[in-house]
Amino acid sequence: MEKIKYLFAGILLTVGLGACMDDFIEKPSVTGLTVEEVFSSAKNAEGAIALAYSYNLSSGLPVYSWTPPYLPYEATEAIMGGEDVDSSWGYMKDNLVSSGMSAADNYNEGAGLSDDYFPYNYKYIRHAFLVIENIHKVPDMSAKEKDIVVGEMKGLIAFRYLEMLKRYGGVPLVKKVLTMVDTAERTSVQETLDYIIELCNESAESLNGVRWSSDWTGRLTKGVALAIKAEALMYAARPLFNTDTPYLPYGKDNDKICLGNYKKERWQDAIDANLAVLEWGAQNDYELIDTDHPFEDYGTAVGVPCNREILLAYKHQGVGQGPSGLYKNYCPNPLYIRTGGGTALCEYRGMSYEMLLNFRKADGGEQNWAGTGERPYQEYYDKMQEMEPRFKASAFAYGINPWNNEGNNNWSITNPASWLKANKNKQGCARNIKFWYNTGTREWFEFPIYRMAEFYLNLAEAYNELKQSENALNYLNIIRDRAGLPDETIADYDLLKKSIQREWAVEFYNENQYYPHARHWKLGDEMVAGTKHIFTFKFAGTLTDARTPEDFVSYRLDEAAKTYVWLQKMYLSPITLSEVNKGYIRQNPGY
Repeated sequence: MEKIKYLFAGILLTVGLGACMDDFIEKPSVTGLTVEEVFSSAKNAEGAIALAYSYNLSSGLPVYSWTPPYLPYEATEAIMGGEDVDSSWGYMKDNLVSSGMSAADNYNEGAGLSDDYFPYNYKYIRHAFLVIENIHKVPDMSAKEKDIVVGEMKGLIAFRYLEMLKRYGGVPLVKKVLTMVDTAERTSVQETLDYIIELCNESAESLNGVRWSSDWTGRLTKGVALAIKAEALMYAARPLFNTDTPYLPYGKDNDKICLGNYKKERWQDAIDANLAVLEWGAQNDYELIDTDHPFEDYGTAVGVPCNREILLAYKHQGVGQGPSGLYKNYCPNPLYIRTGGGTALCEYRGMSYEMLLNFRKADGGEQNWAGTGERPYQEYYDKMQEMEPRFKASAFAYGINPWNNEGNNNWSITNPASWLKANKNKQGCARNIKFWYNTGTREWFEFPIYRMAEFYLNLAEAYNELKQSENALNYLNIIRDRAGLPDETIADYDLLKKSIQREWAVEFYNENQYYPHARHWKLGDEMVAGTKHIFTFKFAGTLTDARTPEDFVSYRLDEAAKTYVWLQKMYLSPITLSEVNKGYIRQNPGY
């Protein structure tokens, strides 16, 4: 009997869908079982369900190890977009951002220099369909429970297709378990969008009224299905797709990379879908956390697992030797101590100067940073202390104890054994720390996929596109108010658009929003291209690294990374060349 063939090297089924990494994480592995054995009991089926979550929600996250294909290992989307800079090495820094994407067949298993490995999408979708087509066999699950699982799988499939739509445009639509040799031609952007919406509607219907107990927190709800639909309609309304002129000529296949016309009604469709998410949230205890304590509220929203602002998070953490991709690429330390002893390497990376400029002072004013000349370290120290709450909840400034772990010796700059290793220069203007708010000794984190804040900014953007500035300002200022900033008052369409885009950059720093927005707003030249800079520091005496304020002498603006290239073709990603060479799918233009 054929064994299940959807387990890949480097992925272990210690998948966490539980509230805080301690519930669904321990569900059984399905490795080595036949399809019939997996679906012979609810206990075994839970393993297949958990694996579907781990697979399909991994899009855009560096969860893989040294073995190609890189997805994208040695980088995050924040590095690809220039939010953070990598001053050491890594194939994304050295190749993608400095030379533009390519589809070289001899690199990265045919994926070239891209942000996604195209064939994996269909392996993961295939697994979700395998669950759909076999869950009815489980003898100790009720019909209602099986219907809920089907709804979950449809939501996961919709999410994965949405991630492909954002990267590639129209893609082949697989609607059942295919063999490994079956192929399908690309569909249009509209057809791909329609299928995503269809799956979301069916998922929402199956999950209507479902509320998970604490040991199942993390599984899809109706709210997640509505969120996927809302995001899909936002991307359909944005300039890359909502146009009659594609970003590059594509002949008879123009409909594969754009919708073929501009319709302002697409913005209204997006508004309706986002309002539906907020309405569902209000009825089901999901909300923007706002208790008039901006630092604590934002820190909780982005750094505390299972908080009421998170609709969906990625809860899988890799195990085995060394750190998982998530740990390695997001950890705030260039070298940190893992729980249980031993060390795990992380790259020297931190916030770029260009991203720092998006953050304001706590009073809402602009911070005036030093120029290229050398300035006293005390100036850096004082200016960092003036920054807005979201910066302090997101970043660790050099020589200052992390604001978001105050009093925690594990994160103390004066503790030689703390997780915060010394500044060795060229690590950015500050380091990401936003996913570890008041962590105690916790080193893992759960990457937020959907937060309620997203839908407020979606609404601000969509209302502004319809020239309804009053509504746009209303939703924008809900986010600013939570952040402790004064209200935005500018009603001019272009200026308000820039204000909303800046708010996206700050609110969702390091949350995989900036890079796809740059693409779909058609602002790659403005948001991504160019040289990224950092602050470099001079240390006291003969020190080669520094921890405390006394160890630093001065700072200056310095060049950190190679110049980022933005080519017109990069508005969509290249499809893996090994798949293109099979003759069933046409490559995106320019590659």
